[in-house]
Amino acid sequence: MDKEVIKRINKQSLILVPVLALGSYLLWKNEIVALNVILGGLISWFSLRELAWAVKKFFGKPMFQLTVIGLSYLKLGAIFLFLWFLAIKGFFNIKGLLIGFIAILIISTKEAYLYIKRQKS
Repeated sequence: MDKEVIKRINKQSLILVPVLALGSYLLWKNEIVALNVILGGLISWFSLRELAWAVKKFFGKPMFQLTVIGLSYLKLGAIFLFLWFLAIKGFFNIKGLLIGFIAILIISTKEAYLYIKRQKS
């Protein structure tokens, strides 16, 4: 993908995730939900960056799929351990995490769609 698309995803993420965290804090009056919105957004953003890096680095090389799958399992394991640690400490809220995850997913999907649309024109 174009570097401009990545910049736009980063810029929109830096604006939308804090706004959603503030909105969730005002709505539910719970700072753990707001913290989880930010954490969910960061986890989703880092996952997207790692996937883009892996595809860029290993695409077209032998063992491409095995490498990306292996990195994905490591990433999922790290995310699981992090979320497990949050749950043990009492800082886990599924609503907040999902809001953060979905916000980054929507932003990246929209930007990818607009990029493809510009390429066809």
